[in-house]
Amino acid sequence: MTERRGYHQYCGVSRALDIVGERWTLLIVRDLLLGGRRFSDLQAALPGLTPNLLSRRLKEMQAAELVTQRRLPPPHASTLYELTPLGRELEPVVFALGRFGARWLGAPGPDDRTDPRWAMVSLKRRYVGAARPLCAELRVDGLAFTVRIGGPAVELVDGPAPQPELVVSGALPAFGAWIVHGASARALVAREALTREGPAQALAELARAFGLQP
Repeated sequence: MTERRGYHQYCGVSRALDIVGERWTLLIVRDLLLGGRRFSDLQAALPGLTPNLLSRRLKEMQAAELVTQRRLPPPHASTLYELTPLGRELEPVVFALGRFGARWLGAPGPDDRTDPRWAMVSLKRRYVGAARPLCAELRVDGLAFTVRIGGPAVELVDGPAPQPELVVSGALPAFGAWIVHGASARALVAREALTREGPAQALAELARAFGLQP
């Protein structure tokens, strides 16, 4: 791992910050929670992070066994960066930071970047459980996400769902109104801010599974 200054304190919090406390590290973790990303994807999602610094952070995270690389076969022939099982242990840390920071969000400022994947991470951390299994696809600004719920478990990953029972589509502001600001899913569908393909009951069940307004 790149030589860095440590806190030199015999404490778990201190040791954790030695590993993940560098600028951008936890944001890279956040951007890998929904699945593997290419170097160029990470760079595009994190403006202000230079290629050299991103490369350094990824090498540090690999040395700490938080991230691994996987080579995709042709015709893709690109390298994906993915979280290891150890790296995935940071998911509740990212969720807790999201809950803590949400109270200061307000409306996006003119210089604030938004990203559908960040909204999906916000959605995933809100999961409270579901009475039955349900597979849905969320389409946000042209990106597709698969959501599988059931009991205490939730899966939310990049990519379209195979044979989803429910498809919900719309622009990011509409999903933000639903996920962050408490708008009713039915009301958003009624005014065509969101579109629904599938049973209305499935949309209500999906909303309740994340503590949202059906």
